[in-house]
Amino acid sequence: MSKSNLTMIREGVKEFFTPPQTKQPKSNVYKTQSEDTDIVSEMILFSLWRSWHETKKAINLNNNTNNARTTAWHIATATLANKSKREQIHYFLRKVLDSDCIEKLSIGEKITMTGVIEETLLVTKILDSMGISYHVGGSVASGIWGEMRYTQDIDLVADIQESQIILLLKAFSPRFYISEIAVREAIKFRQSFNLIDNETGWKIDIFILDEDPFQISRFQRKRKITVNEMGETLNFSSPEDTILQKLLWYQKTEKQSSQQWRDILGIFKLQQSDLDLVYIKQWAEILRLSKELDQALLESSYEEN
Repeated sequence: MSKSNLTMIREGVKEFFTPPQTKQPKSNVYKTQSEDTDIVSEMILFSLWRSWHETKKAINLNNNTNNARTTAWHIATATLANKSKREQIHYFLRKVLDSDCIEKLSIGEKITMTGVIEETLLVTKILDSMGISYHVGGSVASGIWGEMRYTQDIDLVADIQESQIILLLKAFSPRFYISEIAVREAIKFRQSFNLIDNETGWKIDIFILDEDPFQISRFQRKRKITVNEMGETLNFSSPEDTILQKLLWYQKTEKQSSQQWRDILGIFKLQQSDLDLVYIKQWAEILRLSKELDQALLESSYEEN
């Protein structure tokens, strides 16, 4: 096939998948999600994701993370075929968790494979039963609102009170590793503590809701989404607030976290005009993130209405 014919096919595919009102991004400023993806291919991919309902995104995110962990487990068993089940499990955990967390686990001779949405539902059902409000943030939220990717942990913000600590410990033990000292310190200093599932190896970072105005606004704007075919739901940080929180994390890492930046661009590219840009700009100014926001708008070729 001649080069000219290939060009015509690519242009036809681009026209089919790209909405008429969407302009071709400027290649000199637009940043693709990965260096080995060209602009046209990326536009096609985001157009496909944009056609999916949020429930379908959640199902696919769950399946993708489950498959990734299952693959890691197969590699572990193949690599350590002559070793014990416990050694295989520890090899697997070293691939999906950081080494400090592994030492805290009480793993037996079996590990269960679950996707990120399944694991999140398991945790939030316990929080719901205790009347604890929460929302899902981090890469799980950006996977719903933007580009889907694998994550090693799950971030939740929860409004946990000191009076609920004992019940919380009982509710999560013994299936989960949970430290009473860490929970008490997290509540006292408005920080975070870890849960680690002894059956699956998932780590959940729970951030205590504090009195920071942005965090209060973010918590109040959480969105409930149906995440599977059974009609089960989860509360997610909104796309606008997920962008702002990731801009904060990006700034705190002195702009060294390429993954945070990729997540930010992914949300802008997928959500497009559905975002409340006025809200984002107002908080970006308050949080001193305007410079980073302008760069994200530029690199995602976001079109302001």
